[in-house]
Amino acid sequence: MRVSTLQGYDLRTFCGPIELSHGTYTDDPKTSLKQQRLYDLVSEDQVIWCGQDEPAVHNETGKYIHDIDADPRDIVAVIDSLVWSHILEYPPRYIPPEEHSDLRYQAGISEGNCDEALHKAEDAYLADNLPNDLWTGVIKDAITKKSDQLLLKFPLVFSTIANVDIVTEEMASRGRRKK
Repeated sequence: MRVSTLQGYDLRTFCGPIELSHGTYTDDPKTSLKQQRLYDLVSEDQVIWCGQDEPAVHNETGKYIHDIDADPRDIVAVIDSLVWSHILEYPPRYIPPEEHSDLRYQAGISEGNCDEALHKAEDAYLADNLPNDLWTGVIKDAITKKSDQLLLKFPLVFSTIANVDIVTEEMASRGRRKK
């Protein structure tokens, strides 16, 4: 499975260990504690977060986008991004883009106020898809949605790095690489 990750270092030369004090959430103690709780749940903190979509790179000049052919033996956990976003409380009312697009379409063809119909559809989606205790649903047994993320054990043992790009100012201005 091909996944991507955005890192501040080139994984081809960085051997670790990953310093959690320099990570993504270090500027927000509440979020950093939630990340540590997740790592405690999976019994591992030497991981890289990978998504099935290319990461957004609006303010990431000089960082590295890695495309990785992930081997199942390196997967520490599959993370439900819907649940994780609600644990982080950001963005509010997050719904994965592919599902939200369907909700918007259905609201657009409904009778009456589209915004009201969308809000009701979002409420129903969240009620149906979020567990009462978010921590019980954050780790999944398998990838079932395009928005699911992987935690890969680092350093990679069985997975291979297929491509690495340094984020340029041009890429950052577009928010992504050229297709």
